[in-house]
Amino acid sequence: MTNSEKPPQGKVVQLGTAYDPTPQLATKVQPTGDPDLYRFTSEPVSGGEWSAQGTATRSPSGLVLSTLEVRAGSSALSGVTGNMLRKVPVGVILNHVRADVALLTPVEPQAPQPERAPRRGGRAALSDDLLRQVAVSYLRETAPDRPAGALQRLATEFERPKGTIRTWLTRARADGWLGPSVKGRAGAEPGPRLQAEK
Repeated sequence: MTNSEKPPQGKVVQLGTAYDPTPQLATKVQPTGDPDLYRFTSEPVSGGEWSAQGTATRSPSGLVLSTLEVRAGSSALSGVTGNMLRKVPVGVILNHVRADVALLTPVEPQAPQPERAPRRGGRAALSDDLLRQVAVSYLRETAPDRPAGALQRLATEFERPKGTIRTWLTRARADGWLGPSVKGRAGAEPGPRLQAEK
């Protein structure tokens, strides 16, 4: 959510949930000479108690924060404390970095997909259109400004149980609509097929 006043460089996202508004966060991502390494800075828009910087690295399970340095801000009279560290929203920073990296990543030409053998019996095949819709909805619902509970919102949107949505997300990753994810953490990068549509 963009700050209507004078926003700092980088994107501004709202932290917290719809029921618990909290200060806004400004995060800026910069590429390096290594296509798998990005630098970032992050801090509350209102300034304050802390600022963070570090690097994000592309791993087999997707983009992860590889280093994170937290510094005490001018209003932190006691320096870096455990209470301050608990206020640093690492998951939100990671999701924001993922979103920015997706915009910075050049689209590579995609090899043609091999024809699939026709299915015999069993459940109906999932169409590319459905998998694309699921991927786009998942990226929207796990964006930095969204509260937790993306899977439940997708289940409501598509009128299917959460287990079905998980299966569809797995298939969307396998078919290239979503990039890899970090185990136990919501969010992903757009897959090569979505990036090719930019």
